[in-house]
Amino acid sequence: MDLNTAHTHALGVLLDATITYNGTDIPAHIGEQHQDAQRRTVVVTVRQSDVAAPAYRDRVVINGVQWRLFKDQNRNSAPTITGDGLTWQITLYRDERPRL
Repeated sequence: MDLNTAHTHALGVLLDATITYNGTDIPAHIGEQHQDAQRRTVVVTVRQSDVAAPAYRDRVVINGVQWRLFKDQNRNSAPTITGDGLTWQITLYRDERPRL
């Protein structure tokens, strides 16, 4: 097995669910959901080749429920996205309530 085949196999095991990202079905790993007073969050892992440039307000459907990529209000910064060269870890938000 060469390195590319090993990467493909490993990602196939990791990405164990299907989500709809901006209208396209792609493989993903869905992390634990969290809830606080202002919103629900979940971190999804997707291939960078499936989502070239995650962006603010991207729409994601997981098991029929719509989530969005929002800016992190606590940091007042760009959307919370990290990557390792092969995958993105993207924090998605749902049921967001305005800050008072």
